[in-house]
Amino acid sequence: MKKIFLAILLLLPMSLLAQDITTVKSPQHRVAMIELYTSEGCSSCPPADLYLSGLKDKGISEQQLIPVAFHVTYWDFIGWKDRFAKVQFDERQHERASKNEQDTVYTPQFFLSGNEYRRFAGFSDDVSELVNQKASVDLELTATKQVDTLQLNLKSDTSRSKLKKVGFYFVLIENNLSSDVKDGENEGEKLQHDYVVRQFFGPYYQPEKTQSIELQPEWKRQDLSIVAFAEDPKTGEILQAVRLKY
Repeated sequence: MKKIFLAILLLLPMSLLAQDITTVKSPQHRVAMIELYTSEGCSSCPPADLYLSGLKDKGISEQQLIPVAFHVTYWDFIGWKDRFAKVQFDERQHERASKNEQDTVYTPQFFLSGNEYRRFAGFSDDVSELVNQKASVDLELTATKQVDTLQLNLKSDTSRSKLKKVGFYFVLIENNLSSDVKDGENEGEKLQHDYVVRQFFGPYYQPEKTQSIELQPEWKRQDLSIVAFAEDPKTGEILQAVRLKY
């Protein structure tokens, strides 16, 4: 019998033998999500990056708050090209601003669960206020980890929501990143980053969605996390979020 079992294992593809499956479910309460729009070419951004990184040491769990940092491209012209920036992130920031009835964008700029945010003296209280609300959307995120790919599956329950349409997103983020800046406004600085968005997918409008991600060699596996969130497509309000560590 052992010989038969061993023979079956030898016939299975290596991708199946290597895969690891992890699932996380959102809590009954809302999880707050803070978005930072930043750039390595902006001299005002390093303090904001450090603020975001510092959230790791404030005892706030991913059951309460999920931070993400979108690096934008529109400061690249100064002389330093931000390697984490994408035009896709510029577009999301403009979309955020529009839904907040703003005509312009800037860096660093924060949004807390979809609303532009500047009241950091009351940050803990504002996060607590969101967390104390019952979630209108439930999320279940499953990640199947293989050698070079990540297969994601998101299931949602919107039965308690009054919205007819909800948008869903996947975000791959990485911690413990740094850059030695050689030009631009931050020339000579060594910049530290956490929660950096590496890949961003969505919106999707179906209650269950799968997404495949090809893992890049430069990504540090131990520092990766996957975030999924639900958003009101009209107002940009983030209704629920969940994070799964790689």
